Amino acid sequence: MSEHAEKSLGWWIDLRRSQLSLTLVELATLADMSRETLRSAAQGRRMRAANKRRLEGALQWQPGAIDAIARGSDPIPVAEPAPVRRADGSVDAIAAVRTLLDLAVSLRTGGDDAEAEDTLEMATRLARRQGVLAQLADEITAASR
Repeated sequence: MSEHAEKSLGWWIDLRRSQLSLTLVELATLADMSRETLRSAAQGRRMRAANKRRLEGALQWQPGAIDAIARGSDPIPVAEPAPVRRADGSVDAIAAVRTLLDLAVSLRTGGDDAEAEDTLEMATRLARRQGVLAQLADEITAASR
């Protein structure tokens, strides 16, 4: 299944991509990083903290999961994976943004305001890039009525 050593970060990334039905390009887009940066991370090269948080969010892992893997632990998912793939096989950008927003709320509730802000910023960038920001704003407005 994976070209990476079992239980390495690359192995876990491949496994989680498979569980979420994401291609490498889709994961890189969701994590707001280049494919080269993602490949480098999967090969065990050092990552900046912001890239770790973005990758954890895109993979729907708890914050700190990448560091936990480095210590030999298994990553903990945020919750059951949100379906980010539609029946036609395309990525559901709204579901991906919602997952990031849920993660931001969890981080804020846990007192990690800086990570919550980073995750919220990532969700906003993804929503803008995918052209779903207005649709999400309409849903929020309708839900608050």
